Amino acid sequence: MKRVIKTPAAAAMYNPVSQATVSAGGMLYTAGMVGRSPETGEMLPSFDAQAHQALRNLGAILEQAGGSYKDVMFVQLYLLDVGKIEQFNEIFRTYFPEEPPARAVCQPLKLYPGAVVMFTAVACVA
Repeated sequence: MKRVIKTPAAAAMYNPVSQATVSAGGMLYTAGMVGRSPETGEMLPSFDAQAHQALRNLGAILEQAGGSYKDVMFVQLYLLDVGKIEQFNEIFRTYFPEEPPARAVCQPLKLYPGAVVMFTAVACVA
């Protein structure tokens, strides 16, 4: 059994996907988190704004599922410019100040239209 997570506090998904799903054992898997505003649906204009919004979207999903940032176990990060990794790290540390999750980083050729940062996350919210 899976439970679908949907919250208006995080950016809506426009593709036929859920914001996140939770397994019967409490493992949460997110769709691609991007820096789109949940209020307007618009992609935010700068790298910093997108990174913060994507992480806030993750926080809203975690809260809806009964978890928090402390429950995140793994993040797969996609940066259009991997040269911005240190900039992202500074932002990431504000959401994961202690015991951050494991993480992998890659630089794709393209992301969702207008996105410069995207990630997926796995958390244990049991």
